[in-house]
Amino acid sequence: MACSEKVLEGFICPICMTEFKAPTQLTKHFKDFHNDDPEILKSLKDLFGKAKKKILKQDEIPESFTTTVSSSRQRSPELNWGPQEIGVIKSYTTYFKDIRNARLERYSIETNKLLIRLDKLLNNLPTDPVDRKVHERTIVPWIDEKDVKLCPNCAKSFHIARRKHHCRLCGAVMCHNCTVFLSLQDARKMTSPVTVQDESAVSPTSEKPISERLVRAGIGFTKLAMSPSNDSLNSVLSLVNDPAAGDQHFRICIHCANLLDAREKQKAKHFDKPILCQFYEKMKGYMEEASQHVKMYNKMWESLSEGETTYNLEDAQALRVKIAKLGENIDSISKRISVLGTKCVENPPQGQELRLHQMVRVSAMIFLKEELLTIQALPSEERYTELQKEREKQLEARIAYERQLEEEQREKLKDLRKRETWNNEIRPSVKENQPVVVLNQSQGWGPANVTPKMPSSMDPIIEQMSNLQAYIKQAKDDCRYDEVATLENNLRELQSLYFTMNESNNSDG
Repeated sequence: MACSEKVLEGFICPICMTEFKAPTQLTKHFKDFHNDDPEILKSLKDLFGKAKKKILKQDEIPESFTTTVSSSRQRSPELNWGPQEIGVIKSYTTYFKDIRNARLERYSIETNKLLIRLDKLLNNLPTDPVDRKVHERTIVPWIDEKDVKLCPNCAKSFHIARRKHHCRLCGAVMCHNCTVFLSLQDARKMTSPVTVQDESAVSPTSEKPISERLVRAGIGFTKLAMSPSNDSLNSVLSLVNDPAAGDQHFRICIHCANLLDAREKQKAKHFDKPILCQFYEKMKGYMEEASQHVKMYNKMWESLSEGETTYNLEDAQALRVKIAKLGENIDSISKRISVLGTKCVENPPQGQELRLHQMVRVSAMIFLKEELLTIQALPSEERYTELQKEREKQLEARIAYERQLEEEQREKLKDLRKRETWNNEIRPSVKENQPVVVLNQSQGWGPANVTPKMPSSMDPIIEQMSNLQAYIKQAKDDCRYDEVATLENNLRELQSLYFTMNESNNSDG
């Protein structure tokens, strides 16, 4: 019967009935073992061509195309099957998200349950060991230890040397080696709300991770205490095996510890910054501070180069030293960033990360070259005294020139007044019979009867100048040189005003 015959599938040699996995292997087999009869090889190739046409639905192919394909097949040792069509495409993104979200939600729900229980355990926690155990059993129900024959974590049997212990968070029964101790201080940090300002609870630099903070339960008799009540032998042995005496720790299982550890690591990721970001922020702060100091230094240099006394030479020298120290700090931090992680054998920086380190170093060098290394050198004390003398000479010459201009102006005013008095004397008197027209201010303009007189005392201006001098001294003490320059300008304006007012009073007298 046809049903009883064995059906052969695949690339099978029609002569020796040997099965192959690929058509190239079958063709090579024919060339090596059945090369005596070329007609069989040709018929096999024709059979492959017909099958390919049938699959690709290309029964009607022009002869020119077949000739080119046959010539290309003769040239290449392997058969050229041509481009393959794209099959069915299916996206598993939604399925992956559903599975992932369900798993994450399960872990988050379990972790939140543990935190709620931990918060309830810490609330009104008794100090007595017996009362504390009763409090723990009321918050978290314990599994009956008679129902557990083996440790669910290590699958070891319980006996006198390997006792049963309950997890204070889930109530499961574990052996002594499969439990850990969580301190009350760390438990309070886990249950307390963590904000951006409170980084002490999750900072990896200030505190060790929970995996290191959990204490492995050990056997010892260091803190064996007398219990006021008569309890069972298990309660006494629990105090013996518990090195913390149940006062400062919670006994929890490894599974609960892993969930809390994962949560602490997740919290640490939100607050912990990579070491590269920390170095870069520090270097950026030094750059901004150096830029502000350079602007102030340039103002001081211009003032001192002109021989002005607005700024002090010693203050400028101290500011230059501070700028040099900031440049050294920027250079050292950029060097550390450039070699960051290069000594790590397992995971050295590569690709874009290495290029980022190099570009930070290049940008720091450009900043040092363009901003800090281009500042001008301060004049020496001898040169500064010479500049002050030259400026004093220039000021004296300017004052003398201004006084000369003021004297010439006064002479012109005197001549003008003499001419006006002479014109008034020779002007004919007004006829007595002619009526005098009086105009009010509403009808036209009239000269004021009372001329304002200058104040005789200059005490308010002198007091204001003394106040400005005190403010200048305070600003210099605080290294606020911009305010010093502004106050100096105000003081010079008051001095010039006081000088002109004195000169006008002397001329009037």
